[in-house]
Amino acid sequence: MATQLISQRVWAQTASASMTVEQLNAIKAIKIANLDKDTYFKSGGFILDRYEERPAYVFAYSDGITRKIYLYKVFSVEDTKELGLLAIYKNEKTGAVKPFVIPGASADRKAWDAYIDDLKYVGEKEPGLMSTLTFVLSREMAGLLSGGAGKSEEGSGKKKEEYNFCFAADAPVTLADGSSKGIQDITVNDVVMGYEAKTKTLAPTHVTRIDVHTGSFALAGVWVAPVQEVTADTRTTLTTPTLLEATANHPVLTATGRKALGDVKVGEVVYRYDATVQGVVAYKVIRLEASVRSVDKVYNLVTQSGAYLVSETVVLDK
Repeated sequence: MATQLISQRVWAQTASASMTVEQLNAIKAIKIANLDKDTYFKSGGFILDRYEERPAYVFAYSDGITRKIYLYKVFSVEDTKELGLLAIYKNEKTGAVKPFVIPGASADRKAWDAYIDDLKYVGEKEPGLMSTLTFVLSREMAGLLSGGAGKSEEGSGKKKEEYNFCFAADAPVTLADGSSKGIQDITVNDVVMGYEAKTKTLAPTHVTRIDVHTGSFALAGVWVAPVQEVTADTRTTLTTPTLLEATANHPVLTATGRKALGDVKVGEVVYRYDATVQGVVAYKVIRLEASVRSVDKVYNLVTQSGAYLVSETVVLDK
């Protein structure tokens, strides 16, 4: 009962389209090949996007069994409206995987009834499942109540382009040797310049996946210049400001951590490759452009290091 109530409260605070019981069953039937790596994909008329880009919740109980909960937002491919949440429980010892589809606030009553039945007849049979799921949903509800992550924007559900974290075809990716190549020409297993956040160093990294999306996509942009030129530089010849453009939600590395490009503010610091020092240096954002241009195809790389360089600026895997 507590889990049901928390689920309803969470989705009552988010904008969502109506989910039918047929859709709920179709979503529940989706098989995810690799829960740790498959964070965004389309299947059977639905888009699954890892909730707030978070890794799994991991629980280590005294029985020695590790349990995990993975969360995905679910959207309809047809109109890209948000339908609900997919919570996947995994028992690392037995390999048991149990999906729970949590309908949106405006879902059909039969969909909610089906979810409740799953909690009763599936959840109660697996020791540890209900406690882990309740904990995760409680944490998310606490975040919503405090105004934190998880709140959807007002109005009808978010559109598809908001969930494509990508660059235009001509976006220059820095290769391991310091040269560059358009992202459209990058292939799986190419070696590009990566960035290790823990050591704050550049190192070659392999491209493990390339996402390509077609449609109509608006690109946002930030203009950056070296920090010293914005502060106390006395040179008469200044470096020409550099433009980094991508979909507004693509994450970049800032001095305060991971941030969507569209959320970066004037004065914030990002990091760019400097060939003279063979490392990254601080650049300050001096101007924003909410809409630079629109393109009909966008690309995203997934790398072993989790970060690579576009326009010689450190960007992060989505």
